[in-house]
Amino acid sequence: MELYAERITFSKKPISIPPEYRPSYTIGLIVLILKICCQSSKSSLLKLHLINWALKSDENRNSLKKFVLSNYTESSKTWGIEPSLNRALNYSVHEGICLISEGKYQLEEKGEIFYQKIIEDPEYLNEEIEFLKFLGKRKITDNRIESIYKKWKNQNA
Repeated sequence: MELYAERITFSKKPISIPPEYRPSYTIGLIVLILKICCQSSKSSLLKLHLINWALKSDENRNSLKKFVLSNYTESSKTWGIEPSLNRALNYSVHEGICLISEGKYQLEEKGEIFYQKIIEDPEYLNEEIEFLKFLGKRKITDNRIESIYKKWKNQNA
């Protein structure tokens, strides 16, 4: 068997990483969720995970929207805990974008500045912002999420 190549070289190519696994994207979502959907820009971890889950796909968004529009009587899909969100939250706290106060994540001044930069770009995260504005600050409260979680836990445990 003959080898026709005199020299073989390898070059490193950039690997495409899905947006939901990019820390900058997830931190941007955290900032938007805290600012648009949370009283005093403060949220429980469960609420952040629920809304982050909803933002992952049209199907999840529609499921949460249907649940909200049914006055919380429709059943909603069970949402998951996303490790990449936890990592982005840790990074956000470390970088001073948000802090943990009384067990909740709260937007800091650096996060407010980040929020302003995000909304200045009319083409960045449009679908996400539109959905978050639909939810607003009062549709998905921490108390409601806690009761949904307890109901789900009791039914499925």
